[in-house]
Amino acid sequence: MGKESKVKHVRKLRELCEKYELDGRVVLDYYSDWDLAGIYNGLGSDGMPAWLREAATFLSPDLEPTALIHDVDFERADGTKAGFDAANKRFKANGRRTAKKLFAWYDPRRYALMNRARRYGNYCQMFGWSAWRTPSE
Repeated sequence: MGKESKVKHVRKLRELCEKYELDGRVVLDYYSDWDLAGIYNGLGSDGMPAWLREAATFLSPDLEPTALIHDVDFERADGTKAGFDAANKRFKANGRRTAKKLFAWYDPRRYALMNRARRYGNYCQMFGWSAWRTPSE
């Protein structure tokens, strides 16, 4: 994906963050769409192979707005355990909020998305500490 198309994609994700009223979306206001396109890497860490991040993103496109906020949280990481825990907890909560906005209570996709958000948040909690400890400059 070229930079211009990534900028357009991030702009759409920013709008979805507002539409879904995701927690922490205010941090996006500190960045231009161009800057966010450089920060956002989809679902998964920078340490994962690109093909794996692309696959996870392809399989869970409804979690992309949540991942955008999470990537910015990691960009702004303070290196503390409390901040790390809060960022991962926010990822799971925003995934639940997204599922509730997209699907009715009787729709099984709601619960599948909630479960996926919980699992991805748990993966971040288990494997993301080193990335949190060494935030981007």
